[in-house]
Amino acid sequence: MYTFLFLAVPCLLLFFLRSPLAKGSYWIAFCLGFFPALAWCILDEFFIFTAYRAVPELGQVYARILITDIVLPTVLLCGPYFLISRRKPDDKAFALLVVLAAFYMTYLPYGVITGEERFSPFLTFAKPLLICAHIILLPLCCVGLCRSLATGKKILAAIFIAGMLISPAIPPLAESLWFLAYPAGYWIGTGAIMLATTVVLTFFLCKTDGKTLDKSI
Repeated sequence: MYTFLFLAVPCLLLFFLRSPLAKGSYWIAFCLGFFPALAWCILDEFFIFTAYRAVPELGQVYARILITDIVLPTVLLCGPYFLISRRKPDDKAFALLVVLAAFYMTYLPYGVITGEERFSPFLTFAKPLLICAHIILLPLCCVGLCRSLATGKKILAAIFIAGMLISPAIPPLAESLWFLAYPAGYWIGTGAIMLATTVVLTFFLCKTDGKTLDKSI
């Protein structure tokens, strides 16, 4: 039951490390994501004893999931790496994918297995898919933004900025709709849009390695 949960993010990381977007070694980025996740899981398991009480309000559930599962890891890990890394801007942006993947390959299975509804198909299949989409979409939009700014394509840059804002927003929204027992079509629809966008962007950047980006729009 947990096979996909455990293998989704590692397989995603291996795929992108072998893609045309990868430039060299990313051990520092991997360590920056993996070890904080490991430390947090250990602290949460043995030293943190607070329990969250769910409330039947979409806004509060959404805000909790957004902040704890998406915003804090993204800001606290990706922000410092992007500031201190000496890589070229687009390669540095791609390295954020490694940071996020290294974090979620530990944090995601731990969060699901230690939760109250750990056997739900949504948590063991749909949530890993949405997290993988976030891991891909945010860094690749950042890559596209760096390249579009370098070529002076403002409209394209605005599109990538919108993608960077949407990427962290959709997974917690879908999970909130599922958690509060909204009709399945609500969270399936939002998740499907994000997954489709991720696949298209991944294919475009991996196929062209960004070489046709300066000819777009």
